Amino acid sequence: MLLIALGLLVLYFLTGGLQSPIQNATRDPIAFIAFVVAIILGITVHEFMHAYAAHRLGDDTGRLMGRMTLNPLAHFDLFGTVLLVVAGFGYGKPVPFNESRLRSSSSVALVALAGPAANFVIAALCAIPLRFGAADPFGGAYTEILAFVVYFNCVLGIFNLVPIPPLDGSNVVYGLLPPRQQYTWRQFQPYGPMLLLLLLFVGQRILFQIVFGPAQLIANFLVGTRLF
Repeated sequence: MLLIALGLLVLYFLTGGLQSPIQNATRDPIAFIAFVVAIILGITVHEFMHAYAAHRLGDDTGRLMGRMTLNPLAHFDLFGTVLLVVAGFGYGKPVPFNESRLRSSSSVALVALAGPAANFVIAALCAIPLRFGAADPFGGAYTEILAFVVYFNCVLGIFNLVPIPPLDGSNVVYGLLPPRQQYTWRQFQPYGPMLLLLLLFVGQRILFQIVFGPAQLIANFLVGTRLF
């Protein structure tokens, strides 16, 4: 579920938490294009990998619903796409899966991990030209787009691993727990969105340190220098 992740991301930048990526995107057309490319790529591959992992582990719900595709239109909600264009953030439709069709309860964790893992793989691949100083034939645009893709995919990967429903990290924890504890964990799920909102309004510093600090470190490591 990327709506909350992207909403927090934009709010953080617009309120001055970090100084460049989205603030630059509001002023620089190339930065805006780079931001849109990064988010579309991140959401599309993230959701595709959820569907693909579920398919490989025995559940074809996502595939039968047309979600096992790299076509961004299959993963973007109409309102979420409009928000992406006019507000700078958006969200994708979560891929459903049927737990009873998966091979084991631990398969839930693997399906959940597939999305954030895909974001980290995207970041690592796009960091290669930046790390090794590949020539930019487009006067800086190519480099800027790659930098946005690396950074925002690290942010999406880290945030979605936070173990609070409806984020992927919650299903990772669920899939690794014994059956009795799984039932207890599920009882907590309806309160997850409220907890995230509470963290947004009361514990912003904690939440942002958990997400943006590690994301910046990972992005810097992949690229070999500080981004933005």
